[in-house]
Amino acid sequence: MNNGNSYHIPVLLNEAIEYLINADVENRIIVDGTLGGGGYTELICNKIKENDKIISIDKDLNAIEYSKQVLSSCSNRITFLNGNFGDLKEILTEMNIKKIDGLVLDLGLSTYQLDAEDGFSFMNDTPLDMRAYKGENQTAAEILNSYTKDELTRVFEEYGDIGKAQRLSKAIVNRRKSVRFSTTFDLVNLVQEEYKINKKNLIDFLAKIFQSLRIEVNNELENLETVLEDSIQLINVGGRIVIVSYHSLEDRMVKNFFKEKSSTTRQTDNPYFTEDKLPEIKILTKKPVVPSPEEIKFNSRSRSAKLRAAEIL
Repeated sequence: MNNGNSYHIPVLLNEAIEYLINADVENRIIVDGTLGGGGYTELICNKIKENDKIISIDKDLNAIEYSKQVLSSCSNRITFLNGNFGDLKEILTEMNIKKIDGLVLDLGLSTYQLDAEDGFSFMNDTPLDMRAYKGENQTAAEILNSYTKDELTRVFEEYGDIGKAQRLSKAIVNRRKSVRFSTTFDLVNLVQEEYKINKKNLIDFLAKIFQSLRIEVNNELENLETVLEDSIQLINVGGRIVIVSYHSLEDRMVKNFFKEKSSTTRQTDNPYFTEDKLPEIKILTKKPVVPSPEEIKFNSRSRSAKLRAAEIL
């Protein structure tokens, strides 16, 4: 089988699937919530037994169609779905599936999205779309053209950790009075005019801006929060959840969730006292797993990746 590298290079591939599959569990249903180019799904298919099943989900129809082709030899065990992993509970209900035995999420963009789809990369002049699922209503251009200065500031501060974001928001609001934002270079040109900074700092700054807008467009943090909370009820005892994140907001959410659900105490209404409770998960990665120097050399986009894994108790 093709590993999907021409569409997307899977990050921490072997590590993710090693943590994901519990050899002690029988008749598994595994969910790959971010199908991409099919790299994770392919290795899962190679590792599981004939009577195990895989549900592979992606918001991007291009990913679904591509992966159906490259994974055709394993298609009898895979259900491909165009959807949002944040809606996993509803998806499983519609499929009449009560429990699964593993969930893996790669929260990064695919190589294809960065290189070929509208709005994701500031290196290409494309329409400012950024929707992973084209059925969503709001594009990045609409955010730039309609949000108030305070709303834009919130997006840039919360999702990009951009200092003095009011300056950027003010520049955007002033620019759109004369011309609406339409393409990625409309935004890039504004940033270059407003901030006289060197190339490296400019690239880092643009990356934060585009990240902020992408998170807002696709409700990425809300979807992650939802699937984390639902996972406790959706995954069988012994099943596992593996998440690969790429920026501190996502990693912090996963880390804090795992810490809370693995804790043997909880806070009471009295701030000075806690009470005992049974842990709901066992953390499998005491520290996040990161790519090796060899993987980073081969795939520079993996350099910020962090993998965390846990098992349901």
